[in-house]
Amino acid sequence: MNRYITLALVLLLLMGTVGCGWTGLDDQIASWKEMVKEPIDQPPDDVIDELMREPDPEETVKIKVQLYFARQNGDGLAVEEREIPKVTGIARATMEELLKGPNTEDLKSALPAGTRLLDINITPEGTCIVDFSSHITEVSGSRAEALAVFSIVNTLSQFSTVNNVSFLVEGKKVDSIGGDISTAEPVTADYGLSE
Repeated sequence: MNRYITLALVLLLLMGTVGCGWTGLDDQIASWKEMVKEPIDQPPDDVIDELMREPDPEETVKIKVQLYFARQNGDGLAVEEREIPKVTGIARATMEELLKGPNTEDLKSALPAGTRLLDINITPEGTCIVDFSSHITEVSGSRAEALAVFSIVNTLSQFSTVNNVSFLVEGKKVDSIGGDISTAEPVTADYGLSE
């Protein structure tokens, strides 16, 4: 009989403990539900609008770059300054501007029509590796080839990270883009054509 009384007391204690535990848990859940119902402090609408708006093109930081184009009469290169957005990969953006051609009537592109920039990278040593479409090989004559090569090299050499330029065509190293000017080794700027 003592055994039954002890067992009954243990069961009563256990039920009381479990019952109190469940009651405490119910109270905790109720307080969490109240927290969820409370409004969260929201930033003012004007702050949200400012964060969501598109950047104004006039607010974009710009940089002046020098683009080397051929003179209309073909007797050398001339510089056209242009403001472009300052971006990571400024050499690529500058080459894209060069490929668009000049804005000035007395200048023309030194690069053959259809020439596209496929890739551009600058090594830690300062060699800018440019990869062009095969259109670049359509230059005719040594003068036109020199203007094309130095239009590119002089334009890229304005950046302190560029010491010289190495040429690829369709991903392959080329000894020359037109047969007369060697591009077998990286080419350094020559401003003699733009005097």
